[in-house]
Amino acid sequence: MGQSYVVHGAKVSCTMGTVEMPLKVLPNRRVKLRGKMRANIGDCKPMVNVGPFGVCKMTKLPCVPACVIWLNGKMNVLVDGLPALLSNSMTVCPVGAGILKIKKDGQ
Repeated sequence: MGQSYVVHGAKVSCTMGTVEMPLKVLPNRRVKLRGKMRANIGDCKPMVNVGPFGVCKMTKLPCVPACVIWLNGKMNVLVDGLPALLSNSMTVCPVGAGILKIKKDGQ
């Protein structure tokens, strides 16, 4: 799969979740791509950038995402001081051991 930049509204999934959720980039972001706010590796705050993924398959409880930072960002392209988020970026939820991945970049 090729790498592309991720923007507000991208679809994110968790291997331990039951539904996909949109990625939310806060409206104060000044860097845009095709009119949409571009995401960076710091856009992984639970309930702010990443919502619940339904029911956690590990805990059997409603998902409460707990990611910290996205991995595999574009290190030489900064978005508000942090590497740009790419479609092949991923992160791990320490609660349910799920892997969060970008399903659609939102462009």
